[in-house]
Amino acid sequence: MYDKLKLWSSRTRATPDVVKYLDNAKDQIDHATGEIITFGSLNGLKVSIFTGGISIIGSLSKYLYPNNIYPLDRYSTAEAVEKLSDSLHLKISDAKITGLEFGTQFVMKHKPEVYLKKLGNMPRLQRYHFESGTLYYKPQGKQQQKVFIFYDKKADAAVKGMTLPDGFNDLNLLKYEMRFNQRLAQQFCVPEVTASTLSEKEFYRHMVKRYQESYFSISKQNQLKINVMSEIKTVSDAFNVLVARLINQSDQMQITDFLEELKEAKTFEDRKNYSRLKKENSRYSIKSGIIGH
Repeated sequence: MYDKLKLWSSRTRATPDVVKYLDNAKDQIDHATGEIITFGSLNGLKVSIFTGGISIIGSLSKYLYPNNIYPLDRYSTAEAVEKLSDSLHLKISDAKITGLEFGTQFVMKHKPEVYLKKLGNMPRLQRYHFESGTLYYKPQGKQQQKVFIFYDKKADAAVKGMTLPDGFNDLNLLKYEMRFNQRLAQQFCVPEVTASTLSEKEFYRHMVKRYQESYFSISKQNQLKINVMSEIKTVSDAFNVLVARLINQSDQMQITDFLEELKEAKTFEDRKNYSRLKKENSRYSIKSGIIGH
């Protein structure tokens, strides 16, 4: 469920010149130090070349797909890193991660602002609700090492001029995202976080678990009950509600593990089917009868 990343690849004399692989590369001279810095892009990623290293910032999901509606799991992350390495003719797997976003959007029954009003306080973080479609949880000080955000993904896509895939335009999409900046190794209690770390099974499981636990640590205000029973007209409707409730009551890691098993077995030839399966799970979740859990 990775999206935007900040990568730093150190430069040595053996580092190949990647300028020729960039779009619209331009040089800028730092008159104070005399350093020449090159700024360019690569399929939407911002690439900056300094004397000591190469900075790459942007959505790895958009780099691999036309948009970031389909966030990257550990398999597609490895695929994107390999593609980036091939494009720059540079080994990116060793690049240090200095910032990352982790999250996905959920298909909801109501508009996102309905749910944002039900989310209360989060331990050790401040709640900021600047506008109807966006909710932040972040530290009070200047250092924003970790931030949690809930927002209307459709509205965000419209502002950024991003075209949604077929089938998403009529859906209510609530994005829940974790953002980590600076000292990632310290925050995740690992020696270091590199591009290859993101696709490691244990690290990815840790991210999913942290994602879930952070959500459940938020107090819920006046949870809204949906009169789901009035919507049941057929046996199929009743079965769908039952399945939805069982899904919501289960250990969510079981769902994650099942998706991992499908990918390891290479069940689907089209990798988008895994994202479609996640979307179907979200569809069932909203039928359980309770907003918030």
